[in-house]
Amino acid sequence: MGREGGIQEASVYYHKAIELAKKAGENDNLIKSVLDLARCYVKMRRVEEAMELHKSLCDEIGKESLDPHAILQFAEVFIQNHEYSHAMEIVEEHLYNIESSWEIDDQWTAYEMIGQLYRQKNDFAKSNVYFERQLSISKELKNVESEAPALHGLGKNYGSMGDYGNAMAYLEQALAIQSERGDDSIGLTYASMGDVLVAQEGREKEGILMFQKSVGLMEEGSASIDLFYLFRKLGQAYTQIKAWDDAVIALEKVLSIAESIAESIAESIEDERLGHELEALAKQSLGNTYLENYESLPERNDELIRTALFWTEAAAEAALECQRGANINLFMDFAQEHYFLGDSENAHALLKKYLEDKVKMGPSYCQACHQTFPKEAIMEKCSVCKVARYCSFAHSIQAWNKGRLCHKVMCPWLKRWRKITEGEDATTELRDKLCNDFFERVLASKPT
Repeated sequence: MGREGGIQEASVYYHKAIELAKKAGENDNLIKSVLDLARCYVKMRRVEEAMELHKSLCDEIGKESLDPHAILQFAEVFIQNHEYSHAMEIVEEHLYNIESSWEIDDQWTAYEMIGQLYRQKNDFAKSNVYFERQLSISKELKNVESEAPALHGLGKNYGSMGDYGNAMAYLEQALAIQSERGDDSIGLTYASMGDVLVAQEGREKEGILMFQKSVGLMEEGSASIDLFYLFRKLGQAYTQIKAWDDAVIALEKVLSIAESIAESIAESIEDERLGHELEALAKQSLGNTYLENYESLPERNDELIRTALFWTEAAAEAALECQRGANINLFMDFAQEHYFLGDSENAHALLKKYLEDKVKMGPSYCQACHQTFPKEAIMEKCSVCKVARYCSFAHSIQAWNKGRLCHKVMCPWLKRWRKITEGEDATTELRDKLCNDFFERVLASKPT
């Protein structure tokens, strides 16, 4: 029957349990059964039906008398499935009760959740408001357990806003509390400190030390997604400082973790897609590192560029398997690799594909971290090319001059391509000329 069929069958029983709980007037059982059914609906991508369950529960029991834990659990159902806008809708519906009648312990839990949800929307100013409230309550209660997450949240937000001084100050306070308590989440704080340091020109090695500390705390017996992204950040940081051997070792570890995760979670179609997606990211990072290594050398090294092409092709295959489409930066990697190998026809076709997709990408796509955010997320926009958008001010600054093909290099090409696309004279000749110009001016350091 498969996992999907099992979830469908379970939902039938939860429906029956809800009807029985209503007849018996057992509110606790009703809440539990509604929550269980909502989880089934969200897993089956029937999100709006899950939202209707929440509304019907509020009508049945009374919104004001609904248990705070039930409300937070309901929001958590959506958060666990990355449906952040629906989670926010639920929490905002109960915000008046949270602030006016909830016990203070429930308030700080809600404020932490709201802070995280606003962070997902890149609304860092509002996110900070709720993390500050959580921090204030935690200090009032002398509850250091909740104080550290609030400080961590504030530190991450200020890092995203480009205020690196405040970011490190808050993260160091969180670290001090976690160290004293022997908190398991200390590894994540070191990773966040690494993010802040790597984002600053000339502080990449300090960031790498933080990532290494994080790895040392998190690695034992783990094949988690957190560890996957941590090693990937470490590999990318090594690539930035041209420590090629260390970068390859870290990224091979990323691929190993991705393969372990894929083996352990292959229970449903969605889980299988996630496994392929992680493998694609790992292989793409390896290909990019070999490409950057090749480009850094004064002489051609065909072995390096062919290795880069091997990993980029492997990443494209994994991306097809996950059925979510390839990361568009793969096309730029392919274009360069084919150009350096003397295949100008494929290089031109792939560069056109890259430029077309960049211009077409929606306003919720960050061209620094390459993540897609909810449509309502706040995005920074490049005022020159009017194409590039970023999830935070820090990412817009970081993308401007970091890397060989940073936005400072790419901005005029994206602007020209956008104008060609929008213009009535969008001829093949104009597109070909732009591609020729790009290869001759930007990649001419390697002869074909």
